[in-house]
Amino acid sequence: MTMQVTPYKSFSRIGVIVLLPFCLAACAINDTAKPTAPPITLNAPPITVIEGNCEITGELEEWLQVTTRTRQDFQARLDEAAAKNAPDVHDDTLYLVALRDTVANTTTPDCGVTVQEVLITSMSGAVAALQGYYNGTLTSDLATALTEPQQGLNQAQGLQNELITRMRNQYQIENNLTPTPTVAS
Repeated sequence: MTMQVTPYKSFSRIGVIVLLPFCLAACAINDTAKPTAPPITLNAPPITVIEGNCEITGELEEWLQVTTRTRQDFQARLDEAAAKNAPDVHDDTLYLVALRDTVANTTTPDCGVTVQEVLITSMSGAVAALQGYYNGTLTSDLATALTEPQQGLNQAQGLQNELITRMRNQYQIENNLTPTPTVAS
C-alpha cells in the first residue's frame, strides 16, 4: 500500500520545516536579558543649615512639618523597597535619596539639631544599603543592613514627637491656654 501525498500536505510540511527555524530564532531574540542600568552612585547629603530659634513656635512648626512628613514618606518607601528584589530597587533608592536631601536642605532650628543628625545619618545608611543591594556590593543581607537605619528612624520619630508636644504647649501658652501635661513613657 502506497501513500499518496497531495500537494497541499506536501506544502504544509515544507512550510513547517522552513518556518520553524525562523520562529525559533525570533523567540530566541526575545529571550535576551534586559539591559541593566548602570550602578547607582550617590552624593553625600547637603550640609545642614542650623538657623532659627525653637522659642519662635512658627519656626519649630515649619521645620517639623517638613521633616516629620518626609520621614514618614521615607519610611513607607523604604519598607516597600526592602521587600523587592535587588534589580527592582533602583528608582526607590533614587527617590529615597531625594527625600534625604529634602530633610538635609530644610533649615533646622536650634532644638532640632539632634533630630536632624539622626535623620540624615539613618536616611544615609538606608540609601547606602539599598545602593549596595542594587549594585551587588552589599556584604550582608538587606534586612541586616537596614537594622541600624530603621532604629535611627524610630529614634527620630520619638524625638520629633517630643518636639511636637513642645510646639503644641508653646502655642497653648501663646494663646493663654493651659499647656497639655506631658505623659511619661
